[in-house]
Amino acid sequence: MQLSILDQVIVVVYLAAIMSIGFAMKRRAAKGMSSYFLGGRQLPWWALAMSGSSSYFDITGTMWIVSTFIALGLKGMWVHMLWGFPITAFYLAYMGKWIRRSDAMTGAEWMKTRFGDDKSGDIARLSYTLFAILTICALLGYTAIGMGKFGSIFLPFSPTTCATIILCVTGVYVIIGGLHGIVRVEIAQTIILSAGAIVFAIVGYRHFDAVAFAEKIPNGWYDIMPSIRPEALQGLVTGGTDYSFFGALVAVWVLKGFLLCLSGPEQLYDFQRFLAAKDERDASKLGALWGLIHTLRWSFAMAIAVMAIMGIGNAVLDQQLKADPETALPLIVGSMLPVGLVGFMLAALLSGFLATFSSTVNGGAAYLVKDVYQRYINPDADDKKLIRVSYLSSALLILTGIAISYFGTSINTAFLWIFGTLAAGILPPNVLRWYWWRLNGQGYAAGVFGGMVLSLGQVFLDTAVLSDPLPLYIGFPVIAAFSTIITIAVSLMTAPTNSETLKLFYKKVQPAGFWQPARESVLAEDPDFKKQSTFMREVFNTAVAVIGITALYTSMLYLVLHLLNIGFVLIGITIASTIILYFTWYKHLPPASEPPSEDEENLQARSEANPLTN
Repeated sequence: MQLSILDQVIVVVYLAAIMSIGFAMKRRAAKGMSSYFLGGRQLPWWALAMSGSSSYFDITGTMWIVSTFIALGLKGMWVHMLWGFPITAFYLAYMGKWIRRSDAMTGAEWMKTRFGDDKSGDIARLSYTLFAILTICALLGYTAIGMGKFGSIFLPFSPTTCATIILCVTGVYVIIGGLHGIVRVEIAQTIILSAGAIVFAIVGYRHFDAVAFAEKIPNGWYDIMPSIRPEALQGLVTGGTDYSFFGALVAVWVLKGFLLCLSGPEQLYDFQRFLAAKDERDASKLGALWGLIHTLRWSFAMAIAVMAIMGIGNAVLDQQLKADPETALPLIVGSMLPVGLVGFMLAALLSGFLATFSSTVNGGAAYLVKDVYQRYINPDADDKKLIRVSYLSSALLILTGIAISYFGTSINTAFLWIFGTLAAGILPPNVLRWYWWRLNGQGYAAGVFGGMVLSLGQVFLDTAVLSDPLPLYIGFPVIAAFSTIITIAVSLMTAPTNSETLKLFYKKVQPAGFWQPARESVLAEDPDFKKQSTFMREVFNTAVAVIGITALYTSMLYLVLHLLNIGFVLIGITIASTIILYFTWYKHLPPASEPPSEDEENLQARSEANPLTN
C-alpha cells in the first residue's frame, strides 16, 4: 500500500520532532539514576497519568483488540479481562499510594522494603528481577510482531524487516532521553493519539450502516453476556485460540484479571510511574486520570472493527482481512482515509507504539542497571558509568525483542503466553506479597522460579509434544495452583521475614489483609498509630470505580454501533460512580507532601552519587 508524499512528510516530521525531544532531554536525564528512571520525582501527576495511559494504547495491543471484536462481537470485551482493564480502579483506590509509600526506584528494589536486605530479601529481589526482564523481553518481542505486521502494509519489506527498522530507529530517542524524555514526549503523544482516536471514532460512527452491518455478522454478535458454549462460536479458531468453550475461557479471563488487579503492576513500566509520583496523593490521582484517558481506545478499536466487517470494497484487501484480522487496523487506516488524514492517523498510532515501547525499554533498563549491574557486578560504579550502562541495557533489550519476534507470527499467541501462561505462575506470589505477612523471600522466590519453569515447560509441551496447544482454561489453573502451593509451602518451611522489616513495611506502606503480628508490633511501639484510610473504604471505592470504568469503556462500543440508549445509560452509571467517589475517595485522599528543602535535595543527590546507599 503506497503512502502519498504528504502522508510521508507528516510521518517523517512527527518522528523528527519526537527524536529532537529525546536529544533535548539527554542532559536532564543524565543528572542521576533517579532523574533517568523516575524523572527526579518532580514530574506532575497529570503528566505521569498521560504517560501511563498512552503506554497502554499501543499499536500491537490495539490490533489484537480489533481482531477480538471482529471475531467475537461485543463478547470480545470479556477477553480483555485477561490484561485486567479495570486495574486503574485499584490504582486510584489504594494500590497507587501503597507503591509510592515504598520509596523504591524499581519493583525489584521494592523487595528490600518488603523482605529486607538479608539473603531472604536478596533472593526475592533476584527472582523478581529475572521475571521482570523475561516479561519485558517477551513484551518487546510481542510489540515487534505487531509493528512488523503494521509496517509491512505500508513499506515494501517483510514483517521481520519492518520490525527491525522501526524498533532500531525509534530506539535511539528511547535510549537517550530517560524518563524525562519519555514523559514529555508522551504528553504530546497522548494529545495526538486522543485526537486521532476521536477522529476515527467519528469516521467509524458515520460509516456504520445497521442494515448492511447486520448482513455481515453472525447471530449473537451484539450479545455481550457470555454463555458456556455460544452457538455462533462453535468451531471458531482464530489466532491459535479455539473459542468453542467460551464460558470456560471467560472464567479464566476474569480470574486472571482479578488476580492481576490485586497484585498491582507486574514489575513493568506502570510500577515505575507510581514510584515517580511526588507523593501518595499524586499517585492516587494519577491512577484515576490514567483510566479516564484510556477511554478513547475502545471507541477507536470498535470503529476499526466496524469498518473491517463492512468491508473495504477491494477484493484483495477484503480477502487479506478475512485471512488475518490482526491486520485490520493498518489496512483500514491505509485504504479508507483521505490523503493527509492517513499521515495524521499513522502519526497518532506511532505515538501509541512509541509510548509503550519507550516505557517498556526504560523499565527493563532500570532492572538491568539497578538490580543486576549495580547490585552484583559493579557496586562502586558512579552515575556516569551507570547512565552509560543504561544506554547499553536499553539497546540490548531492543535487540532481544527483535530476535524474539523472528520466532512468532501471531499477536494473539504471543499475548496469551505473556498474560496467560507466564502470568499464571507469577500471580500467586505477587498477590500474597501485599496481603499476607507470613510470605517470606524464599517463598516468594520459589513461587516465581517455579512459575517461570512451569510456564516455559508448557511452551515446550505445546510445541514439541502436543499436536494442539493446551487450552488456557486448563493450563492457567494448573500452573497457578502449583505456584500457589509452592509459594505457601516454602514460606511455611522457612523462617518468617525479620520482625523489624515487617514492622517498618506495615507502618510505611500500610497494606491490608493478614498482618496481625506486624500490626501488634507497630502498636506496641506507637499506640497512636492509625492508617491513613480504612481498607473497607478502599474496597468500597475499588468496587465503585470498577463499575464506573467498565461502564464507561463499554459505553464507547455501544455508541459507535448507534445503540445510543444503552450507551447513554452506561455513561449515566459512570457519572453516578464519579459523584460517589468524590465523597468517598477524593475527599479522603492523603494530604500533599511538602516540597523538599535544599538540604534534602542535596542529600538525595549524594545518595544517587553513592550507589552503595541504594
